[in-house]
Amino acid sequence: MSQPPYRGLRVVLGFLSLLMAVGGVVLIFSGKHLILRLFLHPPEAEISTLLLFTLKEMGGFTLMLSVLLFFAARDPQRNLAIVDAFIVGLFILSVTPLLSHRMLDIQKIYPGHLIWGRSVVRLALAAVLFYLRPRKRHWEPAGNF
Repeated sequence: MSQPPYRGLRVVLGFLSLLMAVGGVVLIFSGKHLILRLFLHPPEAEISTLLLFTLKEMGGFTLMLSVLLFFAARDPQRNLAIVDAFIVGLFILSVTPLLSHRMLDIQKIYPGHLIWGRSVVRLALAAVLFYLRPRKRHWEPAGNF
C-alpha cells in the first residue's frame, strides 16, 4: 500500500489548524482575567475594552485561518496557494514583533527575549513548511477530456 503524498506536511498543517482553532475559541470567549494571565500579568490599565474587542475579532480571523489550514491539510498539492500564503504570513509575523520591539516601549510589558523567541520559532516553522511544501504541480487539462 502506498503512502499518502506529503504526509509530514499534512500532519503539520492539521496540528496547526487544531492549535489555531483552540486559540481562536479562547480569544473569542475569554474575559479580562484570562487575558491578564495570557499576557503575563501586565498592569490592569493596559487591558482596555478596545483591546478585548480587538482580540475577539482576532479570534475570528484565527478561526478563519484554522479552516483554511484544515482544507490545505486535506490536499496540500491542490491548495498550494494556502500553504504559500501561510508561509509568507509566518515570515511577516516573525519580522513585525521585532519592529514593534524596536519602535515601541514594550519592554516593560512583555520581555524582549520572549519577543525574539516567538520570532525565531515562527521563522523556523515557516522554513519547515517551505521545505515540506509540494514542489511540482501535476497538470491536468480543464474539463472532462
